[in-house]
Amino acid sequence: MLRKIQKLILVAFSATGLVRVIEPITGGKGAILMLHRVRARPNRAFQPNEHLEITPKFLSTVLSYVKKQGMDFIPLDDMPSRLANPSPRRFVAITLDDASLDNLTDALPVFKAHNCPFTIYTTSGFADRTALPWWMVLEEILLKQPIVDAHSIGGRSAEVVGTTRQKYSVFERLVLRFVALPEDEKQSRISTFAAEHGFDTSALMERNFMNWDHLREIAACPLATIGGHTTSHPMLSRLSEEDADAEVINGARRIEQELGVYPKHFAYPYGKSVAASRAAFKIIERLGFETAVTTRGGILHGAGRERIHALPRLSLNGHYQDTRVLSSLLSGAPYLASSVSKNENLTFAEAEPA
Repeated sequence: MLRKIQKLILVAFSATGLVRVIEPITGGKGAILMLHRVRARPNRAFQPNEHLEITPKFLSTVLSYVKKQGMDFIPLDDMPSRLANPSPRRFVAITLDDASLDNLTDALPVFKAHNCPFTIYTTSGFADRTALPWWMVLEEILLKQPIVDAHSIGGRSAEVVGTTRQKYSVFERLVLRFVALPEDEKQSRISTFAAEHGFDTSALMERNFMNWDHLREIAACPLATIGGHTTSHPMLSRLSEEDADAEVINGARRIEQELGVYPKHFAYPYGKSVAASRAAFKIIERLGFETAVTTRGGILHGAGRERIHALPRLSLNGHYQDTRVLSSLLSGAPYLASSVSKNENLTFAEAEPA
């Protein structure tokens, strides 16, 4: 219900025409758009990670809309200069987190059709098949099982998930419990949970995430930039400085080993304040990355108002595939009030595993 109300407010704001009035004052220099998966929507009732997916058609609609507004598409390499220098033209940078296989099969053709540069933040452990996207494992197991034993990931030994409503309820509860687990236990815990239910995690990874051959293919496109996204997708703020360094550096080195280029840009896993603290920002700056992005909502103003290693983004969220919503967010108006600016991602406040 809250999601529907939020969408109605943003759509109504766009429909009134106030967007055009206020945008010259609040619209800033531009924005970074955050995507994850780009694929046709599955035909099923239980889709708890739906907010992480948009369709190729909507992606094309968004890119057409941005061009129609007279905004420039820019690669992240141009971000520092565009923020530092005055320019009458606003810009948009496109980013995708995690390196899903559909970024190659479904999104790349759209980017090529629009001649739009983009950045894919790669979790090296996903490409190596040594780390698991726990949110997807959890969804797939709950989808197929009427009862699950969730003791290994912080739940009860017998969780009844026979109906769609039960599946959503248990998923939301288990996410909160799983996220609270120590970072160094999460990968082993989700592997145990999968094994206990006879779930083939190898098949899930092959279906859903790029391997290094796929990444080499997409990196060969002149429009593409490959950024870092750690080794195993942890919350950096919950690691020691030494462990956080290792997560970032080892992930970046694997990208360099496989693709021949050390990444210059970085995305914080999860990216909200609980996962990406000021200490994490300092680590990324110290390690020499040119830019780093969070999942915190906001547009870009430049003139020193944003930290280049803690940039906000606007989420292209699967629940809000409507350019009227994007229009309102790009206007900057929803981020004016302090009560809103403290929100981690405004209408996109789900616990996104970015």
